[in-house]
Formats: sequence, C-alpha cells, structure tokens
Amino acid sequence: MKSITRRAFLRTSAITAIGAGLGSPLLGRTAFGGTRSLRGTATDPIVVLVNMFGGNDFLNTVVPLGQFDRYRAMRPMLHIPRERTLSLPGTTDIGFNPGMTALRDIYADGRLAVVLGTGMPMNSQGLFDHEASQLNLQAGHTSGSAFESAPSGWIGRWLDTVGAGIAPPGVNVGGYSTLALAGEERDALTVFDVSNFGVMPYFDTEARLASYKRIQAESTSLIEPAKRGREMRQLVVDLGDTLRERTEAYVPAVDYPEDNNVAYTLRQCAQLIDADLGVRALAVAADGYDTHASQNDGASNSSLGYHDYLLMQVSNAIGAFLADVAAHGHGNRVVVVVASEFGRRCFENTDVGTDHGYAGGMFVAGEPVQGGIYGEYPSLADNDLVLDGNIDVTTDFRSVYSTVLAGHLGADPGDILNGNFPSLGFL
Repeated sequence: MKSITRRAFLRTSAITAIGAGLGSPLLGRTAFGGTRSLRGTATDPIVVLVNMFGGNDFLNTVVPLGQFDRYRAMRPMLHIPRERTLSLPGTTDIGFNPGMTALRDIYADGRLAVVLGTGMPMNSQGLFDHEASQLNLQAGHTSGSAFESAPSGWIGRWLDTVGAGIAPPGVNVGGYSTLALAGEERDALTVFDVSNFGVMPYFDTEARLASYKRIQAESTSLIEPAKRGREMRQLVVDLGDTLRERTEAYVPAVDYPEDNNVAYTLRQCAQLIDADLGVRALAVAADGYDTHASQNDGASNSSLGYHDYLLMQVSNAIGAFLADVAAHGHGNRVVVVVASEFGRRCFENTDVGTDHGYAGGMFVAGEPVQGGIYGEYPSLADNDLVLDGNIDVTTDFRSVYSTVLAGHLGADPGDILNGNFPSLGFL
C-alpha cells in the first residue's frame, strides 16, 4: 500500500465554510456520519484541545527551581530569574513563567494538572521535525510522516464511537483543521468563525441562497469526487443557519481578553458547548512557539519577552474560558488539554533563543481534574542529557491521553491508542 507522506498533515478531513472568502470544502472519507442518536445531552463530557504549534520551551514555561543553578548556567541570558517566577502552593521545586498568572490561579484552585517531561519514545519517527511530530502528537501514534493508510486522530477515533448530534461531535475552531479530531469513520467540522459559517452571499442573500440550494438538488453527477463535494456542500447548507441561530444569542459570563486570538476561538468553543448541538470535542491553535531567535524579544527586568507573552495569551484565554463555561453550568463537563509537538533544547543558542528539542510538558485543566504535579522533571545533569543536549522524556505523552480517555470520557484507551499506557491519576 502506498505510504502517506508528511503532506498528509495538511489533509485534515474537515469541512470548512463556503463563501465570503471563508474557503471551500475539503473532501474527507465520510461526512459527519453516525446515526446512533439525534444529539448529545447536557451531561456529556467534552474535551478541548489547545495545540501550541512550533514546539513550546517547557523549561521557561515551568521553571526547574529545584535545579535552578544548572538551569541558569545553561541559559545565562534566557533564564527566568527566580524572583520573577510564579510560585505554586505546595512545592518549591517548580515555578510558572511570569506570564501564566491565570493558570497559576487555576493550579492554586486545584484544577490544573502539570505533567512533566512529556514526549515520544526515542525510537519514534520524526523527532525534531515539526510536521512529523505534530502528526504523532495528534494521531496518538509514533509513525512520524509515513503512514500505511490514512491517519486518524486520537480524539477522532473516540468520536467515531459517540452519537452524532445536530452538529458533528468534533469541531476545529478558528480555521485550523487538525488531524486530532479526524476519525476513521467520521470527519470533523472546521469553522473559521461560528457567526459566519455557512453559505453567505455578498448581496441579494435570499435569492442567491435559494439558487444555490436548487443547484445542489438538481446536480445528479455520479462521479465520486463530485458526489462527495455535493454531499459536503449540502451539509454546510443544512447546518449553517442552525449553527448561527443556536449560538448568536450567547452572552459570555466573563470578559475575554482583547487582541487575543486564542481567547477569541475559545469563546466560540464556549458558544458551541452552550448551544447543546452534540459537540463533544473541540480543537484550537496557539501559534508562534518556534522561538529560535525571537524568544526573548522585548524582555526586560519588568516586561515580558515574546515567549512570555505567548504563554500569557494562552493562560489568560484558558482562564476566561473555564470561568465562562462554569458560569453557564458546564464546568463539570469540560477538560482542556494543552500540548505542543516537542520542547526546546536546554542550552540557549547564539541568538539568545532556543532550538528544537525533545522532552516538554503538558497541562490538563478543568473542574473534573485533580490538580497537582504529575511525572518527574527531567534531570539537567550532563550525564542525563540525551540526543545531543536535550532533557530526556520521563512521561510518554500517550499516558496523558490514556488518562483523559479513561478518566473523563469513559473510553478504553487501549483500543484507541493501540497499546496500554499508565494512567497518571489526574482524572
């Protein structure tokens, strides 16, 4: 069978909005699929994935205070000064980046799991490569960029088992079409903006929409690509009005941060959750973490650098989102998983930035979470570094997935992940 290359990363089995410059449908294996039930219930658990694209520098995200002298020696210009780290109740071994006040508060409230040393086994394909590592992260496998068949996502394979609702159970929000929500039997929906989803002619709306529907109905081509395209477009026609009608009256219970794209997309996730459309998993993107030379741009003794600012954006967005869904009565249903494809090297580079690394870390937040520190912070000692100066993985990233699948979603992680990985106990 012909292998699928890394370009498969761009194939995301999603349907995007039509018209008004919002893109065109991408053909997938099946439509939204599923006939198990009309919609979900207001008690169904929900997962929200936040993907920090680019490889987040975990050492400057969760600072190793217990190894601080070694950390500072490795990063004489780039380290976070001890006095600027955010202290966490119950530990003096780690501290948060100064931009992460919202996540620190969630941790103090017992609703944030900090998972240390996460990453992929050393024999995984595609280490240090963004696209291959993203494929691994989103698939929940370690095949890199070479798959024997069309890849699927770790949440997508779970979504194949749940009932279809008014909307598809998996939705990518903000225009990023992720593999994570793509199943083997069912595709995810991708929306740029909930309020602009559907067929939206520029003018003469009603007449043009009626014409579009008539063209759809009269098309009889049996050629498979044309058939699939017609089916996808019809789904957008059918869903567009309903999606807007069910979400347009939503009033956030909190003020989301302005000029923060992660917050804007998470606000839309809150709309979709509250609309009770049967959505069970959502994915959003946070960009900019490939911080080779720009990591410390703008930093001073009193201001945040570029990487600190990125972390502040994600932290504030998650803080607002969790407060919002809780105020609308959904807090006990929602868990947020924050991950990146890899960490950064221990040593700062000659541009006072960081290069692609190996181990990193993950966060899981929400009311169902048993907050705390999970896993072991990798050693910074010379003898313990691997792969030419990188901290070693101490927690397989699939253990985080296994814990979420079994503890929150009630699924059998062995079937979905094609293997058994120890639960970490935060759910």
